[in-house]
Amino acid sequence: MTDNKAFSEYLAQLAQANWPRWADLPQFDLYMDQVLQFVNELTAPTGMGELTATMVNNYVKKGVISAPTKKKYGRTQIANIIVIAILKPVFALDTIADGIKYQLVNRTANQAYDAFILDFAGAIQQANSDFTGEVVINAVNKEDTTNIQNAMVQLAINAVLQKMLVETMTEIVTPKPVTKKTKKDKTK
Repeated sequence: MTDNKAFSEYLAQLAQANWPRWADLPQFDLYMDQVLQFVNELTAPTGMGELTATMVNNYVKKGVISAPTKKKYGRTQIANIIVIAILKPVFALDTIADGIKYQLVNRTANQAYDAFILDFAGAIQQANSDFTGEVVINAVNKEDTTNIQNAMVQLAINAVLQKMLVETMTEIVTPKPVTKKTKKDKTK
């Protein structure tokens, strides 16, 4: 790594990100521009990419979030947009939508959202402690470079494996559409 200080700073940025719990979400409904500002202020420091109005409109169009009421988005919609913003760099929108639906089985939106945010924040803390505890970022020597290379490979492999596992789990728990039998099928 040519600039280990930058990586250390990024880890610190991730650790300092303040992901809102349900109670910390806006108490009142927001217009689109306010939603974008709120979510982008959360995700921008992490490098997740900027959320746009077109993206949110697409989420509504695909039924991933419900349509706004009088052009305003409530807590549940905002929570879902945050979850989507976090997961969209890795997962397809349909997979995210199915995952959100499944997480709402037998629990409320606030319970599902808080569980997700706490797990996400915990994973960030774990990654930060893994790197700051095991890899010396500031004084890279040949041995440290090998540690960093190994960590990069392990993270990449885990990301692929975890993506495959989540997609398979989502596929398994998503109800299959019922197809109507045709006259031809009934006679067989």
